[in-house]
Amino acid sequence: DSLQGLCSYLRGVVSTSAVLAAAGVGDAEATAMSAAMTWAIRDGLGMMGGLLFSYVASPHFDAHVKEFRLLADILNDIALTIDMALPSIMTCDWFFSELNTTMASFLHSLPLPSTYLFLTSISTLCKVACGISAGATKGNITDHFAICGNRADVNAKESTQETLVSLMGMIMGVWLARWLSALEKSGNGACFDFVGGVHDGESGNLDATCINENGSIDSANVNVKIVSWSIFTALTIIHVWANYVGIQRLRLRTLNRERARVTLLGLIEYSGKLVLKTIDDDKRMFEGGVDEVNLKKCIQKLHSPTNVSESLWFSICGMLYTGNVHLGIRVQDLVRNTTNTKSSRGMEKCTLTKTEWNFLIDEFKNERYMIIIDISRTDINVLMKIGANYRDEMRAFMHAYTIHWIIDNSSTNRLSWNRIRKMLSRTHSIVQKFIPPEEKKKVENVDLYKSLADHGWDLRRLYLGFSQWRCSWE
Repeated sequence: DSLQGLCSYLRGVVSTSAVLAAAGVGDAEATAMSAAMTWAIRDGLGMMGGLLFSYVASPHFDAHVKEFRLLADILNDIALTIDMALPSIMTCDWFFSELNTTMASFLHSLPLPSTYLFLTSISTLCKVACGISAGATKGNITDHFAICGNRADVNAKESTQETLVSLMGMIMGVWLARWLSALEKSGNGACFDFVGGVHDGESGNLDATCINENGSIDSANVNVKIVSWSIFTALTIIHVWANYVGIQRLRLRTLNRERARVTLLGLIEYSGKLVLKTIDDDKRMFEGGVDEVNLKKCIQKLHSPTNVSESLWFSICGMLYTGNVHLGIRVQDLVRNTTNTKSSRGMEKCTLTKTEWNFLIDEFKNERYMIIIDISRTDINVLMKIGANYRDEMRAFMHAYTIHWIIDNSSTNRLSWNRIRKMLSRTHSIVQKFIPPEEKKKVENVDLYKSLADHGWDLRRLYLGFSQWRCSWE
């Protein structure tokens, strides 16, 4: 964490000089008022973009702490890279005007913002999104480390660490800036910029090619760019590596969708294999088929938080695309997803028949959730009932992903209603053994929910991916 913070501070020193140069610092034609207006517009656009980002991303911050913490640093890297490239991009404007006058006139006629304003606005937006993501995830990470309830103590130590890193970065940044400035002013002779103007060799124009007294090219100023970009690139690589390693080693005790899948994979596979062995049997699975001894062995093999390392890549993909398991789906979306016909009034209607609805209502009459499988697309839709709690969500999650495993590992790709009915009923009986309902948990010998808590998982908050939508059925 200290290493990536130090790299960010040093890159900020290098990129700030590039931003100021692109803004016109040292240019006699630049005015303070134009720079102030550009700065104000840039900050305003960044604030509006930050509001939009917060609106879209805020529901996912608690469930994807590690992902958004990594995203914050990536956005910061993008912003600093744009800042660093500003002078080089700004000097490309001469290319279009010299290449084709007609093209230049066409580009200037378009209602587009200036290159500098456009790029700095994107950079500011990335920095604002970085600040929002880092600030939103900081509380969860602090709670993770405050294992004794010493949140204030952890906050104080974290602030002290940031202050020390900033102080070290300031000292090294001043030295780096002075060294680059000395290197920049080391060129002698007359300098001709790309447009053709003449500059004093002592002016230190980064965008100039210098001619010395012998008439040969002096690459001193060109070397400044190469050195600056080399330092910036090396620091960026170290920053990304340090962030990824640090976040990957973070073992959170809360369960989100990806961590729950990794933790419960053994139970899901055991349940799926048990159903696959009997799903082609016309006889109903007998209660003795669910061996309580094997259930206990599976639960004893559960991983503790320190032994679970979910893939950040799969977790990010799962955040952007949930696949064909929809947890806490709205009734309106369910009807739309399972609809291919319309009623006489032109309204969409669900393809499930009355018999199928009656089976589902009877199967889940004592549950606060219901699973509906779309045969055509093999989508698994989970409806949550009003009053559902975390225990119900865990049972619905286990049930849905057991069915998902069975469908993925089934020898046949065709689903019939008879097969779905058996699948729902038999997986339901297994899940009830793993996580018994509230009224039976005191008499059952196996309780997955309690075992997870005993292994160190924090079940006071579950982020399994369920939406806030609830419905009712009778």
